Amino acid sequence: MPDYSKSVIYTIRSRHNIYVGSTTDFRSRKKQHKSSLTNENSKAYNFKLYKTVRQNAGEWDMKPHSIFQCGSKLELSIEEERVRQLLTADMNSNSCGTGLTIPDYDKQYREQNRDEINEKQRQKITCECGCVVNKDGLTRHRKRPKHILLMEKLNQ
Repeated sequence: MPDYSKSVIYTIRSRHNIYVGSTTDFRSRKKQHKSSLTNENSKAYNFKLYKTVRQNAGEWDMKPHSIFQCGSKLELSIEEERVRQLLTADMNSNSCGTGLTIPDYDKQYREQNRDEINEKQRQKITCECGCVVNKDGLTRHRKRPKHILLMEKLNQ
């Protein structure tokens, strides 16, 4: 797992254009950019960043913008997006948050709120049909044939 306490927000400049990125390993990330710029088989070869650099005669310079100590990819992406907007980066194809998937965010949320989630899952309630169910499963229970049949019997 990456050490987010040593994260770096960086910029790539190519003439008057600017790109903002973030990494936990600056040296390795710079090598990746160099490879993507020149390797036609790279998935990233046709990204806006690399096309612009090639149009500017291959001139580019990657420098750290700031060190950002944080605890997660989410925090790093939020800071990267803030800097991207501040510097009005024009070579970023998307907002910086696009690297975060919903499952990544959900996983982080579950880890940070594990006790609360477990408590909610253990709460039992009695449905109007008479069944005892978990509170967070009540909506699903109401769609089940058992609930529907019991409600029909109660309404007769």
